Amino acid sequence: DAFSRAVIDGDAAWLPRARATAESYAQLLDPVFGGMYQYSTRGTWQHPHFEKLAAIQAGAIHSFIAAHAATGDPRWLEHARSVAAFVRAFLEDPDGGFYTSQDADVPTARGVLHGAEYYALGDAERRALGLPRTDTTLYASTNGLLIDALARLSEVDPSGPWLTSALAAAERMERTHRRGDAFVHGAEDPAGGLLHLADQVHMARGLATLAEATADPRWSALAERTVAFAERELRDAPQGGFFAHTRDPSAVGVFAERQKPLELNATLAELLLELAQRADDEARHARALAALRDVARPDAIARQGRKVGALVLALDRAVFGHFLLSVVGERGDPATQALHRAALALQRRDRLVELGEPGNSRYPFPGEAAVYLCSQEACSLPFTDPEALAQGVSAFARSLRP
Repeated sequence: DAFSRAVIDGDAAWLPRARATAESYAQLLDPVFGGMYQYSTRGTWQHPHFEKLAAIQAGAIHSFIAAHAATGDPRWLEHARSVAAFVRAFLEDPDGGFYTSQDADVPTARGVLHGAEYYALGDAERRALGLPRTDTTLYASTNGLLIDALARLSEVDPSGPWLTSALAAAERMERTHRRGDAFVHGAEDPAGGLLHLADQVHMARGLATLAEATADPRWSALAERTVAFAERELRDAPQGGFFAHTRDPSAVGVFAERQKPLELNATLAELLLELAQRADDEARHARALAALRDVARPDAIARQGRKVGALVLALDRAVFGHFLLSVVGERGDPATQALHRAALALQRRDRLVELGEPGNSRYPFPGEAAVYLCSQEACSLPFTDPEALAQGVSAFARSLRP
């Protein structure tokens, strides 16, 4: 959020704060295998707990992409790549999809070697002792998080293998975890069991980012099916928010009361705002705002306040909206491809990207590949030079702020 405020608001005070936090956060990177340790103990950044969770890797990739977008410093992009490389090397299933975690400690012939000793070693020494145990379960929620992160990384680093892995994971989840319009948590879960908001939210978010990165309508259609399920089966229509899971007929007492997780509701609301703007859907926009109103009550925030970051980001989009970078041109035209890459590379939470072909775009084709910058109220003249796009986007975005 701090990097986002530095870029979008142009508030100079946010950048040093965000950079200082990211510098500390980067101390939890494994310099040998790559990847991000789960957390640090003793109130400092120098005492890692060495377990590596899939969700932590996804968050780290996003954080370092944001740092790179705000500063232009290639070091942050290298950090994002190192985390993504760890994911591909240690958490990726050969048939597509991502495992849940890698342990902190390592079983050896002499007993369990604690992470502090193992992770102090070099690559060859570690491998001679063996690798930490990996939980090879594939959950829809964590796969959605990593699909989203890797697809986003592919937008700023298109020559890397990130999009290939994101696509393989999406294919795997569709093949093994989808039941009708929804995703089950684990591949063995039956269609008639509980369905969880986390799986729908994170998979829908990942599929929507994959659709943007690939300009493939298949993924946007699948994201839409997942979101439609959540709106139909998990939404508290009178209040607006989304329940953590479908109704459990066997639950009694306090367990029969379904909760509305603040972070998941905020993430879904932000996605709903994005989808509503892409489709000019006022009803969905209203439902997104209703969800935010429901979970942003002071008593709810007091109970779940440490998860408030996602809420702040969603509220920003609710207040200020998105703007669209709409690329128009023949898909095989190198000029179209260059403009599309330039649009995707601009990492701002207030921007959306789409690719349309002449005769099949919401905006006219001016005779050569072009990008229109559009809010709900106004559009720019078409840009045809990829090099001029970043400056044009900054100026256009500033014109939208009050």
